Amino acid sequence: GTSLHPSERASPGQMQACSPLLNGISARHVVSQTRAAGTFCASLKVPVTANLSRSVPKALARSAQTRLVSKPSTMSGTSTGPPTASKTVNDDTDDQVLCRSVEEKRTPLINLEGGRQISYVKCSCSKCGGLVMCGDKQLLPTAVTPNHYDLHLTPDLVTFQYTGVMTVQLTVHEPCDAVTFHARDLKIQSGVVVDKDGAERTNPGGPDVLYGTETQETATVALSKPFTEKDVGSVVELTLKFTGELNDKLAGFYRSAYPAPDDPTETRYLAVTQFEPTDARRCFPCWDEPSLKATFGMILTVPEDRVALSNMPEASVTKKESSKTVVFETTPVMSTYLLAFCVGEFDFIEATTPEGVTVRCWTPVGKSKQGRFALDTAVGSLSFFGEYFDSPYPLPKMDMIAVPDFSAGAMENWGLVVYRASMMLFEDGKTPVNAKQRIGYVVGHELAHQWFGNLVTMEWWSQLWLNEGFATWVGWRAMDHLFPEWQVWSQFLVNEQSMGLGLDSLRSSHPVEVPISAAAHVTEIFDAISYSKGSCVIRMLEAYLGEETFRTGMRLYVKRHQYANAGTADLWRALSEVSGQNVTDLMSCWTSQTGYPILTVASDPMEGEPNKSVITVSQRRYLASGPDSLTDDENAVSWKVPLRAHAAFQNVPGILEDDFAAFEVTSEELEKAGGALKLNSGQSGFYRMTYDEKSRGLLKKSIPTMSEVDRVGIVSDAFACGASGYASTVDALELLEAYRAETSYVVWSDIASGVGGLAGAFFEQPAEVTAALTEFSGGLFAPIVARLGWEVTGAEKSDPNAYQISLLRQLAVSRALSYENEHAVAEARVRFDKYVAGDVSAVPADLKGAVFASVLRQGGLEEFEQLKKLYKNADSALEESLVLGAMGACKDPKIITAALDFNLTDAVRKQDGASIVGSSASSKHGKRVVWDWVRANWSAVEQKFGGGGVSSGLTRIIGASCAGLASEKDAKDIEAFYVPKKNRRRRA
Repeated sequence: GTSLHPSERASPGQMQACSPLLNGISARHVVSQTRAAGTFCASLKVPVTANLSRSVPKALARSAQTRLVSKPSTMSGTSTGPPTASKTVNDDTDDQVLCRSVEEKRTPLINLEGGRQISYVKCSCSKCGGLVMCGDKQLLPTAVTPNHYDLHLTPDLVTFQYTGVMTVQLTVHEPCDAVTFHARDLKIQSGVVVDKDGAERTNPGGPDVLYGTETQETATVALSKPFTEKDVGSVVELTLKFTGELNDKLAGFYRSAYPAPDDPTETRYLAVTQFEPTDARRCFPCWDEPSLKATFGMILTVPEDRVALSNMPEASVTKKESSKTVVFETTPVMSTYLLAFCVGEFDFIEATTPEGVTVRCWTPVGKSKQGRFALDTAVGSLSFFGEYFDSPYPLPKMDMIAVPDFSAGAMENWGLVVYRASMMLFEDGKTPVNAKQRIGYVVGHELAHQWFGNLVTMEWWSQLWLNEGFATWVGWRAMDHLFPEWQVWSQFLVNEQSMGLGLDSLRSSHPVEVPISAAAHVTEIFDAISYSKGSCVIRMLEAYLGEETFRTGMRLYVKRHQYANAGTADLWRALSEVSGQNVTDLMSCWTSQTGYPILTVASDPMEGEPNKSVITVSQRRYLASGPDSLTDDENAVSWKVPLRAHAAFQNVPGILEDDFAAFEVTSEELEKAGGALKLNSGQSGFYRMTYDEKSRGLLKKSIPTMSEVDRVGIVSDAFACGASGYASTVDALELLEAYRAETSYVVWSDIASGVGGLAGAFFEQPAEVTAALTEFSGGLFAPIVARLGWEVTGAEKSDPNAYQISLLRQLAVSRALSYENEHAVAEARVRFDKYVAGDVSAVPADLKGAVFASVLRQGGLEEFEQLKKLYKNADSALEESLVLGAMGACKDPKIITAALDFNLTDAVRKQDGASIVGSSASSKHGKRVVWDWVRANWSAVEQKFGGGGVSSGLTRIIGASCAGLASEKDAKDIEAFYVPKKNRRRRA
């Protein structure tokens, strides 16, 4: 449910740079940013059968889709909101290996003081290797499950410690003599279990608290009087007192430093949470699984002069001396990973949606105006999603808060979305145009989760793609609604589709819906498969079913499973009902199989029919390592592929269901379609295309008449297939002649990615080769710079395409400088000198990063020190990131090393660690320096940047450290260095 920061996603150019060098040269494509970062390898040869539901005792399961837990005890007052807890039960899971903690046989495991023994419920799962948790998924026993938590925390922002008291209401489902829950990095002082009659079931003097293994991350309270059949169905209470640390790992309940508003030389700390996927247990003892939903009553005792926020509005505030205790209203039923709270110093601005929801943007003190764009976007998004899902936003408020340190881009906690500051704050004239769009998209993505993820939650982490793929897709749809001038569906291609196709072209990829044996491993699938491929698969399905039909199915799905859990099969079922089609049959190959197909089109004249041609279309799996690298099993895989062509073609099959299909086209149809047959019209399909020479020639002539998205698709497929050997790279380069007059930013962005991939792959070729490529690439963008100039003109401001022109200028200047076009380089130097002399208007905000990098690329130590000074004096997180992103651009290995060493100092935040590493590794001068430096300084790198959650700085550094290395030796060296470390981390 977390928005990934842009640095976590490999660019298409990086993907291509790692592929075989040219034209079918067979090479083992294992050097990838994501694989090195630890992406879960699941090379399955058969479709994955998803576990759609937690198992519960059959006697307690109802035939309906959801099972409501017994009404809450009155011991802690009355809860508000929807039903207190729910669990989805699916009848299709009886034949699967699931945790069924109903085994009557109990084995005494631990001898306690006084000679007493306890035993854990023994799992009857045939794969279970342990006794506390199911070995198939490492799930907690289901003997008791939570209905409602009351949690009171008192954080100390000076000592970085906090105390906690938690009372949780539990429903007893089975006899048991111990209560097991999740806990990590906590010290539990006491625990008391009281039954429905108020009688204590633990030792009056304090029970024994037993801790599970490090991999289990559990604690257990033994019962002196076990629960029996008489207790089944009753609600009991467990009260735990504990302490924890406000850690510096950007996970759980952690601290974040900021300069004091009244004295910038003083460092103060705020405390904030990040629980997804499995870090709620770092903060408080809980049942930390997405299907174990409950309601939450939150209380925070904090310094009187600090702001305290949580998912729900304040119910009451009590002040005592220098502190205050804030009681929040009870949440709806939800998963633990969505609970959130924050304590610190903030300003805010607010607005109200037409539906009456209060929306606030909380910013660092003095920067509330920078939250205006995010606030306006949030108000529009909440209204849009409420209408799209036909379900009003269910909470009374929506808070969005910008914090200095955050591992990912943002997190969709229900009613309290937390953002990295640079992902929420916007300042006109200072924030680059592409950053504004990124902020808008991230806001849309997180607010989409309020329905798809929060209101309806995946059953288990194997269905993570349901959360992230859908939020990614519908987040783009919200932006299209709010900002039509952004033309987001064209940009979707060069963002989500290119990233998804890039990662999924690797043999080390994994299915969209991937088995997760332990929650600790779910971080490995927060990647471009779950996000980007997932969103592309949804977009492809919407295009096939039709927008209205698809939306009707989504509304049914949300209504049917609100406040509960659901899986992929539930979504397909709803869409099948409203469309009358077998969606499961169509889509299972796209979610359960690794990879995607490449379709080859050939055209032959029809004998005796001069105005007709026979078109043949064949499919096979696409791999970045080329067609010669496919194994027999990989060659045997096929997909059900929506072909989609111009409406003029009457005989094109709607779905390619087999390896091969043939149909006829007429000259009249070709003429009506613009002169050529292009499959995957509109680029809604998640696959690659290649054409024979005749078809390719017709397509090239037709490019000027094609839609923008189809022009993008042609060039994207050409470069990808050329780099991998399914076609010729020469063909891709020659194709660019048809784009010389191109004015679309999106098309040029994909061209930039293609030629950048070639330059990356050839970075160690002879000087004359790299020089020729540099000159060719620079020559593509220099004319655009000359035409558009460096600054927005008066006439441009009134142009309806002004936004796209600004993006194109930013791209063209950046590429002209990176390819060292002499005119651009000279202009950048002049503007930089004026900028550091005090004329900040000399470098437009959109061009700062490119100009800073160019000056350092052409300079040396003096320029490096100038950038360090700019970094120190930066007045925003975004400005800091722009400078850091330029610091690795130097050609001098000594200065590159100095920049990398600077990365290890306290001046660089944990979340920003990949910026310098990534910028250094993106140049031919820095790739080897970075790779050598990371290996030589691994202990220091791991110590500073490790230990985070979904999007730790270490993960991104690992990816950046080897991005673009392309030889067989590199592949072996990377595996030799990182694989043992990955294995050690997974055993830890």
